[in-house]
Amino acid sequence: MRDAMRIQRMQRMPLCVSAVALSAVLLTAALGCLTACAPTPVPTATPTAAFASEEEAYAAAEEVYRAYNDALNESRMMTAGADPQRFLTGLALESDLEASRYFDEHRLEVAGEGVISQFDGLYATLSTSESEVIARVCLDVSNTQVFDADGNDVTPTNRPTRLPLEVTFVQTTGILLISNESLIEGEAC
Repeated sequence: MRDAMRIQRMQRMPLCVSAVALSAVLLTAALGCLTACAPTPVPTATPTAAFASEEEAYAAAEEVYRAYNDALNESRMMTAGADPQRFLTGLALESDLEASRYFDEHRLEVAGEGVISQFDGLYATLSTSESEVIARVCLDVSNTQVFDADGNDVTPTNRPTRLPLEVTFVQTTGILLISNESLIEGEAC
């Protein structure tokens, strides 16, 4: 039962892949002006928020998550250049590496595609130094299966096929990455 639950959680975790991300806007310049006799002070750069609005932050996060899910699905099909880890940082990347080790040690493989059936922005911090976006994602994994080294289907029979996930994104230095992804216990989607 414990292995079945672990396989279920790890089905969503990416397999043996590495990280890219989306760029965002963060640059302002200072200009100087001179008057006839005395110089006017040069204005200093004014930090701006990474996103102009919560809606813009949610749209960027959804774009990153959809690109990540596409890369994850492509990696399962062994598509050259598929690299879901390029969208990950922090705990999300650590979980991915742990899942990869687990699947390698137990000679397991996930096949099939996960489909995002819903993406809802929940919270956004629009900061000048680091932005954070939290979203609820409903992921349909009904078309995925877990196989052992002999090709036997070892997908847990009692696993849910739609996973409610809370996904956290962080943006530093203009790049939005997935920093955490966790199953929302006791909820359905």
